[in-house]
Amino acid sequence: MPSENYSTNLAENPESEALAEVVAQAFSVFQTPPALTISGWADSERQLSREASAEPGQWDTSRAEYLRGIMDAVSDPAVEVVVVVSAAQCGKTEVVLNTIGYHIHHDPCPMLVVMPNDQMCTSLSRDRIAPMVRDSPALRGLIKEPKSRTTGNTVNHKLFPGGHLTLASAQSTSNLSARPCRVICFDEVDRFITSTSEGDPVTL
Repeated sequence: MPSENYSTNLAENPESEALAEVVAQAFSVFQTPPALTISGWADSERQLSREASAEPGQWDTSRAEYLRGIMDAVSDPAVEVVVVVSAAQCGKTEVVLNTIGYHIHHDPCPMLVVMPNDQMCTSLSRDRIAPMVRDSPALRGLIKEPKSRTTGNTVNHKLFPGGHLTLASAQSTSNLSARPCRVICFDEVDRFITSTSEGDPVTL
């Protein structure tokens, strides 16, 4: 990394101001991102859509405070696995959505979301993920619409700078074992059908 004296000398020379700016931009890629939890990201960036929420508008974790610890555990690098057991309609899928938004915007990487079947994958993509991306300014434009083959995006596979998101059915063993991903989310695990030939979808 250039020393302080080197940077100062560049700035003092009018002919080198452009070079100083280029050097600063080049080394900025090595800066670590600011510490941010998933709940913190959601509170500042996530917008709830009208067609996907009874209370559209800015996400507010305090409205479901019990989700804060779950989301922050997911974004804690010291935690490898988070398991949530709860009643239905308590916000578990919202945790998955906030995890997706956080990583698309703040910490891009390959992600895999596993649902019980293809229909639920398509429903999650169209009814929940697409509106979230559309209505959250931080996400808007990072994922292109799957309108043509040239975008590389489909309903269940989405590219964004630095990573991608794949939605896979628990019934498709090839999708579960063939993708190296850093973040994997399982939703509605109780509805997963175990393959008799290859075993438990979560293990795969």
